Amino acid sequence: MSKRGWVLFLSNSLIWGIPFWLTKYLLTAFSPSTIVFLRAGIAAAILLPFTWRSGEFRKALKSWRWVLVFALAQMTIPWGLTNFAQRHLDSAFTGLMMTAIPIIGLFYAFVSGDKQVFSKRGIAGLLLGLLGVGTLIGFDSLSGRINMTAVAMVLIGTCGYAYSPRVVNRHLKDVPSLGAVSLTVLITSIFWSVPAIATWPDHGINLRIILAALVIGSLCTALAFWIFFELIREVGPIRTTYLAFTNPMVAVLVGVLVANEPMTTGILASFPLIVTGTYLAISARAKS
Repeated sequence: MSKRGWVLFLSNSLIWGIPFWLTKYLLTAFSPSTIVFLRAGIAAAILLPFTWRSGEFRKALKSWRWVLVFALAQMTIPWGLTNFAQRHLDSAFTGLMMTAIPIIGLFYAFVSGDKQVFSKRGIAGLLLGLLGVGTLIGFDSLSGRINMTAVAMVLIGTCGYAYSPRVVNRHLKDVPSLGAVSLTVLITSIFWSVPAIATWPDHGINLRIILAALVIGSLCTALAFWIFFELIREVGPIRTTYLAFTNPMVAVLVGVLVANEPMTTGILASFPLIVTGTYLAISARAKS
């Protein structure tokens, strides 16, 4: 991975580890639908003026069908599912569940005939990651701490997260990053606008909630998705899915240290497996 690739990768790892905690916090004031609407809507309000003036938004509109597919796979559906799931799951647990994404991404690669990802080192890393996910779910389900319906919702969301980088790499390579992101967040905000309005809280919103919404919409969405597109173009869709290994590490640290969530046996047992799997998967070199 190039220096630029590492900078993009580490930046996204940090920025995308925060939303799990922010979402959990925002759920104290808003419905899951409203949070998706606010996150996408704030990002759209930030990006659209710039991309409209630069012409990038109009360029993205020419590929609106594939931008729509990307939006549904990466934002519209997964955000809704994970937000509803987080009513029953800790942010650290939800974050660690995202480590299933590279496993699903590898399956997509196999089905599409891409054999370059099957190096011994890469597969070893992915299998360790899978073992980590299984350990996490197994320990915490035995303790009765988790809602399996919520877990299923998160897993369905990960299928979309794993597919979306392939859409960018195959169909949106020539579309300006910010233009594509602007259209994506606009689609998502429109989709969730009606349920968001219907469930808008009738109580007052304090300053901390407002600041949390602004951070998740600006830093964790507008900026993060620009980095995400650039990362896909720099390192490819397969390695981009390895963000699913590093983002959860940040999510766990934030959940435990900031939100005072419990450090469960499942998290303790799965954490080293996921870290080791991350190193092996990212350092693997594709062989043709």
